[in-house]
Amino acid sequence: MQKYAVGIDIGGTRTKVGLVDIIEGRVLEMMLTPTEKYDADLFINSLYQQYLKISEKASVNQSLIEGIGIGAPGFVYEDGSVDSTFGFLPFMDNHFHLKNELEKKFGLPCNVDNDARVVALGEALFGRGKGYRRVLVVTLGTGLGLGLVANRKFETDLPYGHLGGHMTIADSDIECYCGKKGCLEALVSATGIINSAAMAGWAKKNPEIPLLVESIFEAEQQGNELAVNIIAGFLEYLKTGIANFVTLFAPDIIIIGGGVAKGLNPYLGLISQRSSVNPFSGYKCEIALSELDEYSGILGAAALFNFK
Repeated sequence: MQKYAVGIDIGGTRTKVGLVDIIEGRVLEMMLTPTEKYDADLFINSLYQQYLKISEKASVNQSLIEGIGIGAPGFVYEDGSVDSTFGFLPFMDNHFHLKNELEKKFGLPCNVDNDARVVALGEALFGRGKGYRRVLVVTLGTGLGLGLVANRKFETDLPYGHLGGHMTIADSDIECYCGKKGCLEALVSATGIINSAAMAGWAKKNPEIPLLVESIFEAEQQGNELAVNIIAGFLEYLKTGIANFVTLFAPDIIIIGGGVAKGLNPYLGLISQRSSVNPFSGYKCEIALSELDEYSGILGAAALFNFK
């Protein structure tokens, strides 16, 4: 039996569109383009053109594609409209009817949910979280995404906890886009790492090293003093955030994904060390890095159509 769906993962920088076999949990084809942030028509048309290209490239008849699942930043209502993206997608900031617009353009049924929750669904069904009851996924990219899946389903119908990255964890001068200072997201996201390095004088002290997250991780491994300090601070913030998430959600596994996660393998043992955080007697929690990489959001988005 074959069952296909389109999975769309909207990122703060890039948008991924994939054609997915949702029985096997396999991405057949994928396209990645810069995210259109300001023009709704351009955004929808771009998604549609990518859909046509990947379905043709995969040699899948469009009549076999059952629907579209999409993960969007912000709060997603029951009717598939999106609200409050905090400026990441300005045209969606005021109750944009994404589901309706996509269904009109594609001629297919569509399901929409928060992007971080969609990533968590992909990890729980097809990735490192498969076989675990409570799967919490922390996505460290341009921002910080948070999603919880319990027994292969979202624990709440609507994404009430998607702003968990905005808990205040430190006395910091770095201001978050939400308006507060000391947010976990502002300290451990790619944006946060870059801001920390810039405030510490990275360009002046390391003019030969680009101000990029991967470059900072590489410099830390080579013993660069400034990079060592920046990454040490980042790891302490991340450990604090994980300890708080354990207290709140008691997950069986926490999976860290996103672009920042690509540099975390040398520090996984350190991140896994927690102080006496035990929501209940005998509690155990595994910390792991995503193995699905770019595919988790696409797979989770496509699974929305099959599971939601």
